[in-house]
Amino acid sequence: MESPNIKKDSEFVLKVLNNPHNKEIHKPALKKLIKNFENKWDDLLGRGVANSYTNLLNKKYENEL
Repeated sequence: MESPNIKKDSEFVLKVLNNPHNKEIHKPALKKLIKNFENKWDDLLGRGVANSYTNLLNKKYENEL
């Protein structure tokens, strides 16, 4: 199994957030995806280590929808 890669994970979440077909109904799931990303990396690296990635994802979420 490949070792976890925070950059790869964040790029995936950004790709999902940038999907032009996202609608209002998708907002809760997109927010949950960001929260799952944050929880995963807090568990793996320690609390707060992934904050810069999480902040970027949250800003993208707010700007896109």
